Amino acid sequence: MASLPQWCTRVDRAGRILLVAPHAGTSTADLLTSAAAGRRGNDLHTGDLAREMGTALDASVLINDDMDRNELDLNRVSDVVDRAPWFLHAIERQLERILSVHRDALVLFVHGWHVEQARCDLGVGAVLSGAADAVGKRSKLTARAETVSGPIDAFRRALDEMGAIATYGDRWPAAHRNNMMRLFRREPDERDLSPRIAQWVQEGRVDAVQLELGAPLRWPGVLRERLVDCAVRTLVGGVENGGAGPERVFPAPREPFADRPTSRMLQAFDAGCGEDGLGVVVGAMHLSDRDVGARLQLFPGGQRMGIFVGHGRVESALGVPDLYFRERPGGFDVAFDGRVLEADDAATYFRNEATRAGARLVDVVLRLSFRETAGGVGRVEGEIVREGRPHTFSCGGFSDTRLGAGRGTRLGTQLFATFEAAPAMRAHGPADEGVWRLSRLDESGWCEVEHGGRVHDDGAGLRLEFDGAPSVDVRVRTQAALLRPVGPGEYLHTTFGLAHVTVAGGGEGVGFFERRRSL
Repeated sequence: MASLPQWCTRVDRAGRILLVAPHAGTSTADLLTSAAAGRRGNDLHTGDLAREMGTALDASVLINDDMDRNELDLNRVSDVVDRAPWFLHAIERQLERILSVHRDALVLFVHGWHVEQARCDLGVGAVLSGAADAVGKRSKLTARAETVSGPIDAFRRALDEMGAIATYGDRWPAAHRNNMMRLFRREPDERDLSPRIAQWVQEGRVDAVQLELGAPLRWPGVLRERLVDCAVRTLVGGVENGGAGPERVFPAPREPFADRPTSRMLQAFDAGCGEDGLGVVVGAMHLSDRDVGARLQLFPGGQRMGIFVGHGRVESALGVPDLYFRERPGGFDVAFDGRVLEADDAATYFRNEATRAGARLVDVVLRLSFRETAGGVGRVEGEIVREGRPHTFSCGGFSDTRLGAGRGTRLGTQLFATFEAAPAMRAHGPADEGVWRLSRLDESGWCEVEHGGRVHDDGAGLRLEFDGAPSVDVRVRTQAALLRPVGPGEYLHTTFGLAHVTVAGGGEGVGFFERRRSL
């Protein structure tokens, strides 16, 4: 049999558990090129986590240390069968050794869920409303019903108690036909991928669970330590370790509220907040009748940028666990209490995975109120606490950046800025030269005028020149870039960030710029 490649680590230990981390590699590609469009991110820090859990659980491990999943995906049945049969053989050999000593074995596939929430989705082959639901779906499951209601649910309850959100297949049920978890399904897979594993499964000797873990449970820190402790306390002893406990039934999805918005966003930059100003972009929206997505970007000064991405279910308030919008007369409030992944260099955060892996978890509490004055512009007041340090936040802000977005035009340059003397301005135009729509907000509302214009980009900022209107200098304060999907297989290279804005002849303000170009 073929030996493991150098970039794959195997450790044999005495316990009954096998930990597999198939996506623990790192991409070395530039992720902002056309060749990178559509690539999947690797599950950063899952290799380190699997090693830590292996030591604590006396468990065997099989880890892909370096291979980019976009080059070879060890969690896809098709990739493993066609290009890496040695990986399947390694799993078989480790299970054979474990079962020569123990009555049964538990396989844990360790994955990363790309959210900055303390969440663990337990994939056992089907979506379960609770552990008791396993009995009725046993043929689809990758673990015995008694294992789900015993040690797996004990693990789930321990995670709940430590403050994490643990669900059964809420997002990732491990049911896809091309998922390696199909090897462990109670109902035999007709492809006969591994007769040895299928026999052990039918004999009730092997259970498998997929752990999809949000960043706070994977990144080094106290939450990862607590996750490992939960596993030690609940998974080591097998079915007899589960014990009785309160059954949790996860609520059915609610229908959207017709009288409430299905999306909200806020964009504001307080240049006087803290020592170096503080910028915030935050939003939430219904992704479907049951799902909500939310995002927070925090710009705390220099080139630093903090990111939070969250997922949840439709509730009475728009948002996800950790981040909520609540309506009130004349505006809305937004509250966040969670963690962001903060990188020192926003320019490289989306460009390479090494920067992302080196980002650190930062505790943030945010309480902001937006009161609209006119046309999607208003005042933002509140407080942001970052790493225990409170900052009073007070400035103008935008609650709708779709205004002036080009009526469907996806390419070009956008600028949104607020001023002390005049409330706000927005500009939308081409990436280089062409027709611009330049708008100013006054007492009567938005006044929009078209001008010919052009963009000069010197790398440190932009100069917008207009025919028949004062030019605008945009001095970039914080800048990031990413590939933005705009259709099936179609992406735009997007640069965005904070800026100080100066209008020729008078008027200084702050705001946000964005440039979109074809790949």
